[in-house]
Amino acid sequence: MQERVFSILCKNEPGVMMRIARAYTRRQVNMDSITVGMEPSGDARIIILFQSDERMADFLRKVLERLEQVKKVTPLREETNVVREIALLKTKPLEGKKKEKTLYKIEETGGRILEVQGDAIIAEIHGDHERINNIIEELGSETFEEIARSGQVHISKKFERNEESE
Repeated sequence: MQERVFSILCKNEPGVMMRIARAYTRRQVNMDSITVGMEPSGDARIIILFQSDERMADFLRKVLERLEQVKKVTPLREETNVVREIALLKTKPLEGKKKEKTLYKIEETGGRILEVQGDAIIAEIHGDHERINNIIEELGSETFEEIARSGQVHISKKFERNEESE
């Protein structure tokens, strides 16, 4: 089992998300992260992170490509894409060293303190999926009252050449 990511370009119409999710559910594959954004063309781009072997990933790609609303399915690799995720963290009331450690760790990793109310903190951190997991793990799940994550967003590192700019 390996972490896989599909970028799915599809029509922006009702029922598309349900059909895509059904393709995963029927094969008993869990979607770890799903992010949807609009393209300039008006189509939707869905990024799905999931765990599977090569055979199942290839089979899922073929199933998704057969859906009428799906225009293109692209397997993504971290080496050829910029990958980011955002997490908002709300701590429980913290005291003394625990509060200092939390503030230091958030700022050390490039995060931002958004709000402090009494001894509780609301902060934003960003980076790849593993980095965010590591920060949360390092601070300890007992530190947090709530965590909201965006899901991964990917964009290709490849630039199209624009003939007009030459």
